[in-house]
Amino acid sequence: MYSKAFHCMGVEPTAYMKKIAIPVIAFGFIFSFLLYAALPTLFEGTAKVIPIMIPVICILFAVYYPLSIYGGQASRIDNNMHYYITQMGSIATAETPRLDIIRIVSDNQEYKELATETKKIYNLVTVWNMSLAEACRFISKRTPSVIFEDFLDRFAHGLQSGENIKAFLFAEQNVVMNEYEAMYNSAMYNVEIIKELFVSLVMSLIFLASFAVIMPVITGMDAILLMSMVVVTFIITDVVMLLFTKGKVPKDPLWSKSHIIPDYKLKLYRSIPISIGACILVTIAVLLYGKIVTPIAIALCLTPLIYTGRVCRKIEKSIRRRDENFPAFIRSLGSSAGARGGVIDEALKALRIHDFGPLTKDVNELYKRLNTRIDKFKSWEFFSANTGSHLIQRFCVMFVESTNLGGKPEIIGDIIATNFHRIVTLRKKRVQSASSLVGVFYGLTAGIGFTMYISVGVIDLMQSMFASVEMPAGMSMGMIIYTNIGDVEVLSLMVLLIMIAHSLMSALLIRVVDGGHLLSATIDFVIMVWISGITAVITKASIWSLLGMS
Repeated sequence: MYSKAFHCMGVEPTAYMKKIAIPVIAFGFIFSFLLYAALPTLFEGTAKVIPIMIPVICILFAVYYPLSIYGGQASRIDNNMHYYITQMGSIATAETPRLDIIRIVSDNQEYKELATETKKIYNLVTVWNMSLAEACRFISKRTPSVIFEDFLDRFAHGLQSGENIKAFLFAEQNVVMNEYEAMYNSAMYNVEIIKELFVSLVMSLIFLASFAVIMPVITGMDAILLMSMVVVTFIITDVVMLLFTKGKVPKDPLWSKSHIIPDYKLKLYRSIPISIGACILVTIAVLLYGKIVTPIAIALCLTPLIYTGRVCRKIEKSIRRRDENFPAFIRSLGSSAGARGGVIDEALKALRIHDFGPLTKDVNELYKRLNTRIDKFKSWEFFSANTGSHLIQRFCVMFVESTNLGGKPEIIGDIIATNFHRIVTLRKKRVQSASSLVGVFYGLTAGIGFTMYISVGVIDLMQSMFASVEMPAGMSMGMIIYTNIGDVEVLSLMVLLIMIAHSLMSALLIRVVDGGHLLSATIDFVIMVWISGITAVITKASIWSLLGMS
């Protein structure tokens, strides 16, 4: 594995040791020594572990860094394999020579590392005069992706055995898509595990926060300091879980990455200043009124952000509907064009009478642009950009390029439609997984608020009750319990800070799993802030009521 990792990095093991590993490890030991020498009194007792851990961390970094590069490249290759094999199969319908197929896909920069690996195969054949089969085997032994490695081995065997390239690539459509589905489902299973892990960690942090509030009453420690540590721990845990989840979910973006800015993007961008402006106005009104409790006031100030979230959700819903209708459209277009001798314009004209749901308007506009006969490729680019779908953008390019090379539209349309539909089905499972997170996180937010505000409320009551107690001569309240633990209002605000930060991270986590735009997370964020605020008010009122306090 390390040999492949160094190949991915493009360095020799000895060069890596000299340029990266040894300097990093040396820095760890030197920095640890200087830290201990400069501040000897700071690292006494168990604190001595801190300087020792620095070189250990540097050693682990030097060992793990090549593997992280290796894993990242493998993941990016795997996430493009379904596009890659679809394009190869589509191009093969034009009876394109084998080496030309390799050249065409290697020029597609959307594939990133996959294009680089394919370019190496092309160079080995054209520059180093290796056979295509030998070049495929050579790269398969060095590529970080298992899926791509297996494909190259099968490809090399097919080439050596004289198998028809078109028949081979048609058969590979199902094989590679099955492997991609297995990888996708495995990633979504990991999300379920992450959900359980996240809930367990948050429950542990809830107990930690409760102890941080109660312990000062028993030990006399600084409650504000302890609570500050809890705030930092909570936020760091949420951020780490967010980044960890982002690394595990499939890299399958929903939104198009076209440089063309269609109307729906303009509408989304315009909604942002409107929401922010409304937040400012509501904040001014709340400050002027001045009689709203802090948790509810903050929730009111953030509520206008829902507008941007609603606009974003509406656009995403439209994109998903277009994705669902695209397979039927491209299959019908391919069949119709095949019956008309490959003429796409006439086929589109015939399809205009059919209803493709939200895609119908875009199909009509595509026909109008193609009918001007100015730029066929630009017309399709505008079509994919207006749909807003990343999938449609990628597959439209394949359809246009393949038909332009002389491929059979009916076969190309069928290949694209089949693979497209399988990806849409996987996305539905992903959306269901994200939907299950919503209920869990809403309930978890209420549970966090209830537990932490109860702890703060109990401390507040204890301070109020024992403040008026007179102790016998020679005794102090500190012998029994510490009542002066700090400003309870500050503790309540720190709890509220935890709740708001956790709500934000949870909302972003839902969108990372869902695969949608991060701006749509504002809806879940505002709802969880409201849950936090209502929980704070109800919990405080309940404690005082149950204990008969006024």
